[in-house]
Amino acid sequence: MRLQGSGRLLAHELVLVAILAVLTAWRLMSGNWILGMEILLWWLGGLLGFILVFADGVIYAFWQKPEDVLAMKMRDIFGRGRWQKGLVRMLGEEEKSDESILRSVLFLGVFLVMGILAATSVASPLGRGFMVGLGMHLWMDLMADFLWKKRDVKLWFWQIKREIEDNEVKGVVWGFTILFWLLVWNL
Repeated sequence: MRLQGSGRLLAHELVLVAILAVLTAWRLMSGNWILGMEILLWWLGGLLGFILVFADGVIYAFWQKPEDVLAMKMRDIFGRGRWQKGLVRMLGEEEKSDESILRSVLFLGVFLVMGILAATSVASPLGRGFMVGLGMHLWMDLMADFLWKKRDVKLWFWQIKREIEDNEVKGVVWGFTILFWLLVWNL
């Protein structure tokens, strides 16, 4: 199944809300949380972190490759004040940008280090939720590329200047998946 534009945005949002709801219910039932402002801040952080990954298209269009055809289309749409159409276009076209800053294996490593620091040192539910949302979006995109071939999963390795073997890709994908979910249970 290949979703485009606003359908893809809706699918992303539904998965995020479902996973945050399951995590919230589990934590409330296990007695780790009580109903209060902390839950709202955690959800807000999750939404902000999740949305940050969409900014990757803006970075690509305005700073990383401003001469690219996709970048020129994006600047034109945003320049005319059509923000909703620009966001939908950005979602539909993001797989065409090969050198995505946030969708790279090096950023996954940075995220894991930041996640460990957040899990061990950050008391703010907003910051912890931010890391959950950011990681959730990265994990969903990585799995979509790996399992459903939405985009060539080897594009996540664009910063590495050698040929990446399939077993290395599998190791990174499943390693990130395991480490990410271990972090999520602690954030």
